This record gives sequence, structure tokens and C-alpha cells, in this order.
Amino acid sequence: MQTAMNDSEQALLSIIAQDPDWTRKHASQLSPVLFDKESHRLIFEAIVECGSQWDMTTITNALRRQGKLDSVGGAAGVSELFMGFPVMSLAKTHLEAVRDAATLRRALNAHRDAQERLETAITQGTADAAGLLASIRDELETAGKLPGKRLDRLTSAQAMEIALDTIEARAARPGEIPGLTTGFVLLDSYTYGLQPGHLWVIAGGPSDGKSTVMQNILEGAVNTGAKCAVYQLEMPIEEQALRFLSSDSGVNSGSLLTGTMTYEEQQALSASFKRLQKVGLDYINVDAANADDILADIEQGDYAVVMVDYLQLLDVTTAKGESREQAISNVARKLKNLAKRKAVTILTGSQLNDDGQLRESRAIGQHADKVLYVSRVEANGEADETRRSLDVKKNRGGPRGKRIQLGFAGASYRFREMSDNDEDWTNDMADKPEPRRRKSRN
Repeated sequence: MQTAMNDSEQALLSIIAQDPDWTRKHASQLSPVLFDKESHRLIFEAIVECGSQWDMTTITNALRRQGKLDSVGGAAGVSELFMGFPVMSLAKTHLEAVRDAATLRRALNAHRDAQERLETAITQGTADAAGLLASIRDELETAGKLPGKRLDRLTSAQAMEIALDTIEARAARPGEIPGLTTGFVLLDSYTYGLQPGHLWVIAGGPSDGKSTVMQNILEGAVNTGAKCAVYQLEMPIEEQALRFLSSDSGVNSGSLLTGTMTYEEQQALSASFKRLQKVGLDYINVDAANADDILADIEQGDYAVVMVDYLQLLDVTTAKGESREQAISNVARKLKNLAKRKAVTILTGSQLNDDGQLRESRAIGQHADKVLYVSRVEANGEADETRRSLDVKKNRGGPRGKRIQLGFAGASYRFREMSDNDEDWTNDMADKPEPRRRKSRN
């Protein structure tokens, strides 16, 4: 195996030495670290020193100036690269083989180094175990990556075929939003629903209702039959389940907690209980889980929509010299990349600071596809606890600056879009349970 790899390195180096044009074209994919054999690495470095043009003489002279000619077997070691004509049709094959081998070596060395550092920390102790683990994790993540990797691509013809297929599929369902419904008709019309690969950030101040908005949006997706998951960092699973029951049945949460339900409320709760037992919603236990654990779990799942409540509660490990703001920004970026890679919609919440901006990092909004702000509505100089405004601050692919008025029945964790005829909706909700209307997609 080692002989075969040396042969691939020798063949690649021969191509580099004899074909400067090919080398310049693939310069971003070439590096001294690709070569395991020291003599190959030294010759490549000498070629780089030669500049834009080189031949057997200039390479030999460069090695002589460096005092490394003997290390490559003298002038004979260089001339060996110019014996025969390189098979250019195999150039790509040799380059990929050498790059793959270098990637594996780097990963192996990083794991060995990580093992030594961990063993040292165990035997001698460490003042920052979390920082050490974060540093090792970052090094392992980057160890297997070499610069200049050729990325996957589609031709324009292939991309246009995919776009046309999308257009035809939507034309077959005129007027239907491309994503799953959010459960809010106006919001659907502005955002086109919960589309795969999108990251939604629902932001608000304390007790403004961002968690409830996320929950209601998730309920809209659940009601279509989509498989969904809740990563709830703010409350126990039991409390989140009670909120879903209260919202779905319309039963006042106070009645649920105190056991003082009326007969009608018991009937409504029973119907919701039976229905919610059958939906595709998982409640994920995040006790002792950090941000990387949650990201890994989403990666391994097969969910259409997930809810992570909320960003500032995530346990993020900061590397040495990294601020919490940078760490939160990195998590938001990873959530977006994960949503895109897995074709899943991710809903997450974020607190607002005193200036009404996303707390800890404006980069949260930069990574998101949709950013919605939830805020209280004032009436006669006082906050109206039965109403909220939902502002569409960012809406990739749709209109921005839209404002939706919501009625808020806090006792049953339910929002509804309001119209001029909806002034008494929240009062009715508090007095009598009413089955929640659902809109499903086939």
C-alpha cells in the first residue's frame, strides 16, 4: 500500500515538474503537505521557489541553493522525474489519490495528538477541561480538510432542469404555498410557509411570547402530518407537553394545573389527548446536552421541522480567546448549514437586548432566512396582554416590513391572527374551550 502511494506521489510530482501550465491551473489544490515522502516534498517546495517557469536545471539549482539537493538523491533524483512522458489522462486520478492519502494522514495525526493531550490532562490535571475539549474538537474538525478541494457542481442545463421541475410541481398546485403551513394564514402568504433548508429566528423580550409563537408554528406543521421535534431548553418536557395540550384543546392551563376543569373542558382535553398521541412529534431530552449534542441529534434525525427553544440557553463551549457572542454566532451558522444540508426547517428563538436588537450577536439575523419580532401592543399607555405584534424583519425570498396583529390567549398558549372582528376572541378563549381550527395540507 505504501509503495502504491509512493508511485502516485512520484507520478503526480513528475506531472508537476514537466507541465507548468497544468500545475498553475491546479495550484489551489497543491501543497507540500500532500507529499508523505520527504524527498517529494522538498522537490515540490523547490518548484514553488522557481516561480512561474521551471525545468530540470532550475529545480536542481533551487535545491542546491537550499542545501537540500543531497536529501533528494542528488541531481539524479530530480532527473528521474523527467524520464518518460507523463500520462496526463491520469493526472486527476493521481491528484485525488494523493490528496485522499494526505487527508487520512492528517486526521490520524490529529487523533493521536488528541489522545496524548487527553492522557496528559488526565494524569497531570487541567484548569480548563471544557476549553481543552473545544480546542481538540476544532482541530479534529479541520484536520481532515485540505485547501483546494474540488466542490460538487451542476451545469447550467442541469440547474435549469431542476428549476423547471420545481416550477411545474408548483403550477400543478396553484395557490398552494411551497412549504408546510405555519398555521397562520397571513404569515404563510408572506413567507410561503416552512420551506426545507430555512432557519427561522423568533425574537422577543422576556414574556413577549416568542416560545408560544414557535410552538404554534410547530403545531401548524404537526397538523399537516409532518414529523417534527422539540428541543426545549427552557422548561421540562412535561411542561411543554401540557402547553401543547392546552393550546390544542383550548383549555385554560390554570384549570389543567389545579384539576378544576369543567365537564366541557374535560371532553375537549380528552379529544386533544387522543389526537396528540398519534401525531409525529418527538420531545427530545436535552438535559446535560450542549449545542454540539443537539446539532448532532438533528443531523441524525429525519425531521421535517425542529424547534430549538432558544439560542441564548444553549450550552456553548467557547474556545480559547473566543467570546460568547462569537460562540452563539457560530451556533447560528451551524444551524443554518445543518438546515440546508438536511433539508429541514429549524425554528429557534432569540432574546432581544434593551435596544431591541438580537441579543449577543447580530450575526444570528445574518444567518437566518426568516426573522420575526414579537412585541407587546400598548393601549391607553399600558401594555395589552391580549395582543401582540409580529413583525417580519427578514424574509428571504419574500416581502419584509410586514406587521401582523395577533390575539394572545396566554392562559391556553395560543396566538391567532386578528381582524377588525376579533376584538373579543381572547376573552372568549378564557371563558370557554373551543376546538382549534386546523388547516392541513395533503
